[in-house]
Amino acid sequence: MQLAYDLIAAIFPIFAAILVGAALKRYLITGSDIWAGIDRLTYYLLLPSLLIVEIYRADFGSGHGGTAVMVTLGATLALAAVLLLLRPLITRNTPLFTSIFQGSVRYNSYVLLAVADALYGSEGLALAIVFIAVMVIATNMLAVVVLNAFAGGKGSFKRIMLGLAQNPIIIAAGAGAVLNISNIHVPLPIENTAALFKTAALPLSLLSVGAGLRFILSKQALGAIALSTTIKLALLPLITGIALHLAGVEGMVLAMGVLYAGMPCAGNAYILARQLNGDPEAMASIITLETLLSAFSIAAIAAILSIN
Repeated sequence: MQLAYDLIAAIFPIFAAILVGAALKRYLITGSDIWAGIDRLTYYLLLPSLLIVEIYRADFGSGHGGTAVMVTLGATLALAAVLLLLRPLITRNTPLFTSIFQGSVRYNSYVLLAVADALYGSEGLALAIVFIAVMVIATNMLAVVVLNAFAGGKGSFKRIMLGLAQNPIIIAAGAGAVLNISNIHVPLPIENTAALFKTAALPLSLLSVGAGLRFILSKQALGAIALSTTIKLALLPLITGIALHLAGVEGMVLAMGVLYAGMPCAGNAYILARQLNGDPEAMASIITLETLLSAFSIAAIAAILSIN
């Protein structure tokens, strides 16, 4: 009972903040331009500040973080390959398939950071950032390739690579890693300034996740929505957990890999589906359903792994 209560106490505020964000967007702060500004503030200043500070302060001298990231990436790529092989059996509606694909293999990094911080504190946060730095690149490239191949998208590979190179999250993670590895001493006033900005990153990012939810349900794609949600919240975490165990990864590192695999789909998958001729309505339904149900699936994963 105590474990269950502790898990609820840790995870409930995360999803409460997401629902508050949805309510604010609907009833109080309804202007889309305001939320776009909050998104930019979080994306370009607050989250990079968090990443730099946490990676700079982290101790990566022990554990199997690198192995866990590679195994998690391998599980994601294996699932992606299976989905592509089974595409004719899943659906012949290729734009809809791209939404199923994105919903099955993409991750919401904002939710992961909040979960890692709630369950493991700064150590978990630093480890989560290592996952994000690798997986953001891989899953974005996967999504663009599949949308171009099956939905008639016109995304330029060069433009996508340039966008990733300019991604403030990736740049911040790299800067933090350089500072950590090189043992460069950052003056305390500068470190404390960045740490001040980072304190607002998680709450604002969760509010933005909620504001970005679209409470619609594509009735024509119910089967596809259910399939993608089941794969993302149940099947992929199971596959990843087994692979990590076989690779000899244990403890918090194993837990972080499984938790990351069980994160709901990233909200920007909707934007990509709309820009590259996918099925944005089905994509919005998948993102919303996965985000809401992940409150229960993440708690279940945490309980199974006996996180306390």
